[in-house]
Amino acid sequence: MTDLTKVVVEELVNQFGARCTELLTIRSERRWQLANGDVGMLAGTEHVRQSEWKVDPPTEDFLERRVELIGGANRSELINGLNAGAKSYIADLWNFTAQDTWSILRAHKSLVGAANRSLVYLDPLEGRVRIKPNSPTRLMVSPRSLYVFEPSFAVDGEHVPAGLFDVAMFVVACGKELVERQGGVHLYLRDVQGHLEARLWVRILEHLEERLDLTRGMIRATIMLDTVPGALEADEILFEMMHHAGGLAIDPQGYTADLLALFNKAEAPPMPDRETIGMNAPFLRSLSLMTIGICHRRGCHAMGATSFVLPARTQGQVKTEYLEMLADKEREAVDGHDGTLVVHEDMVNASMVEFNKSMPRAHQMHYLREDVISPKDLTAGPNGPITVESVKSILRTTLRSLMAENGRGWVIQGGRVHDRSSILLAMRILWQWNHHKQGVITTTKMPLNIDLIKFMLRKEADKMFEMSDPTIKQRVDKAMAYILEIVANDALPIL
Repeated sequence: MTDLTKVVVEELVNQFGARCTELLTIRSERRWQLANGDVGMLAGTEHVRQSEWKVDPPTEDFLERRVELIGGANRSELINGLNAGAKSYIADLWNFTAQDTWSILRAHKSLVGAANRSLVYLDPLEGRVRIKPNSPTRLMVSPRSLYVFEPSFAVDGEHVPAGLFDVAMFVVACGKELVERQGGVHLYLRDVQGHLEARLWVRILEHLEERLDLTRGMIRATIMLDTVPGALEADEILFEMMHHAGGLAIDPQGYTADLLALFNKAEAPPMPDRETIGMNAPFLRSLSLMTIGICHRRGCHAMGATSFVLPARTQGQVKTEYLEMLADKEREAVDGHDGTLVVHEDMVNASMVEFNKSMPRAHQMHYLREDVISPKDLTAGPNGPITVESVKSILRTTLRSLMAENGRGWVIQGGRVHDRSSILLAMRILWQWNHHKQGVITTTKMPLNIDLIKFMLRKEADKMFEMSDPTIKQRVDKAMAYILEIVANDALPIL
């Protein structure tokens, strides 16, 4: 960390740290209202939703996004991501990066190398691999939330908000380089749960622009709709971000996990199998159509949902899930999205084809949807069965994530990539099934209580890991105990 970066982090904390704390209280109050049935748009901001206004138009370098690849921020992930042919690579410091201090600091160091195209890693088969010098892929970064803390840096003896730490580290080290190379600094902001939080982010970005003598609007942020409160204030969030808005995107796993967090009372039906909650679920489809309508009315990009399905490893074999994923991408393009997100290099070209078929221009901001989407549409939970196979899938995913030792914030299980949002959703569904009176296997009516979960967890662990190895067994037992503790706890799981 340079001296300038330290100074900027301290400036941000001194100016905005107290406001972060205040907004956390406001957030809690808003979530309490929603959880207790007051589900609606804010009355005090109706004028923003009803009036005509537009955000600042995207720069020429940012007009086309089409397919963006999202992943981690270590050297190989950054190099492969920038070489994959996507329009952008999003280095996600929260959902796809391990949260230990060493991994975060190493990620920031690697981001500097990615920005100046100097990164290299040694592949056991290909030897030295570097970023292609003519790669047109822009580098984007998703910082951590303002409401988690970075333990490696303190101001006045207090750990600093991780979001402030991340944006300062990235923008100070890479900002001018990226403005020259790709026309701006581009961020994806997660966990923005209202327009007041967006307003704070704007003040942070403006401070960074002034500090580095950047023209206003050189830092643009796409807001990830991963919470119910954020979706209900999507218009207001864009209004606050007016000079720094890159658009809106959808995190279906994070949004569903938040829906469960807010509406998990006994009278609400439990979540069905995780695999049945796709983008054709009514509440996610409503979210998708609403995103397009709002973004195009306001003059910015509407990015589709992240796809987590991996292609089949066997050449010539096509998985049903893969075909469903392609159908999702086709529907997004036809509906009017300006691009979509994928999590694997092999999905870039396939998704690009689907958008090329339906999107001849660089974007579809000219296409104005007039769908009427109500708060009820955005919060009506999905219906469906609870099956043994889904329980097994969730147990395998959570075990795999806890046993991972690769320093990444994601795992592969069952032909899918599972990031933090996916793992959180899995844990919350399992937790709800254990606590809900209707948490039973649909076909047999067998209750999914803690004893059954413990029995199934042991069986899946025996299949997945070499339990004869004492070291592995010890780690597996620890992971199992952690899962059972979370599932049995009265408190909602928080990762």
